[in-house]
Amino acid sequence: MRIVLLLGLLSLAPGCVLHTGRGHYPRPAPSPAPPPPPRSMSYDEAVSLGLGQCQSRGYRCELKEAHLKGHDVWKVKFRAFAPGARGHLHLDYDAYSRALLKVDEKVKSRGDDWDDDDDGRGHGRGRKKGHAKWDD
Repeated sequence: MRIVLLLGLLSLAPGCVLHTGRGHYPRPAPSPAPPPPPRSMSYDEAVSLGLGQCQSRGYRCELKEAHLKGHDVWKVKFRAFAPGARGHLHLDYDAYSRALLKVDEKVKSRGDDWDDDDDGRGHGRGRKKGHAKWDD
């Protein structure tokens, strides 16, 4: 009887081992990789955006310089020309969002008499700072 009982126990042992193997759960899928950080604007992209902005204002543009200030602001500077006028256009762009942050636009007519000290030939004849007391 002991042999029968021993044989019965031995026959159940492999079944128990197989049974524990069936309880294996699949591994969860790995989480997706985080999206890459936004890409900073390149020199060519900054100049191209600035040129488009300059031309949309009706100017003929010549690039003076473009550089990255810090890590997040592109400064793009142009000489701007229009019929009978010239000056500059300076643009600041956010390097990551590509948003236009600041515009410094100074394009003036060559014959524009904006200073009362000007004699009409482009040469000043008076005091620039403070002007004369009795200047009228």
